[in-house]
Amino acid sequence: MASKKYDEENEDFLPSPEDEMLYEQALRRLRLEIDKGRTYDQACKSIAGIEGKLQDDIGEDFLRIIIAERHFGEGYGIDDLALLLDVSYDKIEVIRDYMLRDIGNSLTREKRRLVSTATH
Repeated sequence: MASKKYDEENEDFLPSPEDEMLYEQALRRLRLEIDKGRTYDQACKSIAGIEGKLQDDIGEDFLRIIIAERHFGEGYGIDDLALLLDVSYDKIEVIRDYMLRDIGNSLTREKRRLVSTATH
């Protein structure tokens, strides 16, 4: 089965089963590398065999996942994550702030949807 091309405007993007498996395997590989004490860049090199744009997307998704798990879930400070991953403090802070804005926007959209359906 051929995968659909990635389109940032298309929120209904559904990867093929093969792409989904590749994505999950790459995330597991990145997590394993970080757990071994590798930096973020070193971990990303472990998935170098994946096509360029997809590799970049997986790496960025993984960074967001680690920030969500360790900062929001486990209480790691941004400075601790920056040291652990060898990623700049500013980059982690920008990603964290983006994630918070995205959550806020999602909650606002959901609230509007609920209010709209309750009043009509």
